[in-house]
Amino acid sequence: MNAVVAQLPDVSARVQHVGTLDALFVLNNLSVGGSEVKIVGLANELHRRGMSVGVCYLNEPHRLRDQLHPDVPIWCLERRGKYSIAATKALRRLIVEHRARTVLAVNSYPTLYVAAATRSLPSRPRTIVLMNTNGYPAGEEWRRYLYRSVMRLVDETVYGSEVQRDVWIGEKHPLRTTSAVIHNGVDTERFSIAAVADAGSRFREGLGLSPSTFLIGGVGRLVHEKNHIVLIDALRELRLRGIDAHVVIAGVGPCRELLEERAIAAGLQSHVTLTGVMDDVRGLLASVDVFVLPSLTDTFSNAALEAMSMSRPVILSHTGGATEMVQDGREGFIIAPSTDADELVRVLCSLHAQPELRARMGQASRDRILRDFSWPAMVSAYEKLLTPSSVAAHG
Repeated sequence: MNAVVAQLPDVSARVQHVGTLDALFVLNNLSVGGSEVKIVGLANELHRRGMSVGVCYLNEPHRLRDQLHPDVPIWCLERRGKYSIAATKALRRLIVEHRARTVLAVNSYPTLYVAAATRSLPSRPRTIVLMNTNGYPAGEEWRRYLYRSVMRLVDETVYGSEVQRDVWIGEKHPLRTTSAVIHNGVDTERFSIAAVADAGSRFREGLGLSPSTFLIGGVGRLVHEKNHIVLIDALRELRLRGIDAHVVIAGVGPCRELLEERAIAAGLQSHVTLTGVMDDVRGLLASVDVFVLPSLTDTFSNAALEAMSMSRPVILSHTGGATEMVQDGREGFIIAPSTDADELVRVLCSLHAQPELRARMGQASRDRILRDFSWPAMVSAYEKLLTPSSVAAHG
């Protein structure tokens, strides 16, 4: 194992050398997801910049654990049940023993643990929520009211987009905690066409596709809110219009069977590829003609930023910070979030018919990432947030 890992409750015997932590990130798990990948990379880079950081997660899966720098300590709280008092106590002990200056809850559920674990501490650390949720599906609105109540118990909230911040604080009883917006960033050297050479053409060949096939790509969890099913409906219409099109989606989730059934029902099973989990999506992104994220709800998509960094035009639904990421008609298109494929078909047909437009939008996407959404810029924003002077100002 690459990193310092402790399974509570024997934490004191395993990580006594850690000492004071400048920042402790608390996540639900270390699965392969946008937020988790970002936090692992952020923790590694902050460590390289001289900060003492640790990562704590509530329960498995922990697929990303070995991607943390060997000197970044990790703790698993072994959460059991819907809410674990034992895990809360273990987190509190961690915070006290390692004198954590700042504790960051990554999204809403870990906020419950951070708020409870730091409550009434004699030397209470600064507490921050990194919120990456816009809202909750029908029937689960109660979660919104619960987490708004809990968010009032922490010191600050960092949102992924201006739109998301407005959603959370612009209500009848606005949150009065300090807030900031830090956009996601991309490693522009890693996510570039130059970095992967001919990986795109090899990926197409692996799918048995010709260079002329219009390849539509997506990356994300296969869940209802990502709305991938509309891609299959759009594909059906494109092929009915005589366009040689194919859809490829990387990701796993409960909607995979539904997507497969929809493709079979439409006679498209040979024109839809669901890759499952991909440790490296750059070959996929380099191969596609357009990246599509038709989400019904989203915050600020890492996958879309990576596609833009790979010089791909993007089609995003008008949710979360889409308009902060893309100017409609410049780096791609923004469409209404819908389960109806009509608007998506229209813009896909436009991009298919105009290769020069795809090239121009792809270059604009890359330029936008270099200018506004680079990884170093994001890390520097978090470094500033966590500097001793900032922590001292809180105190």
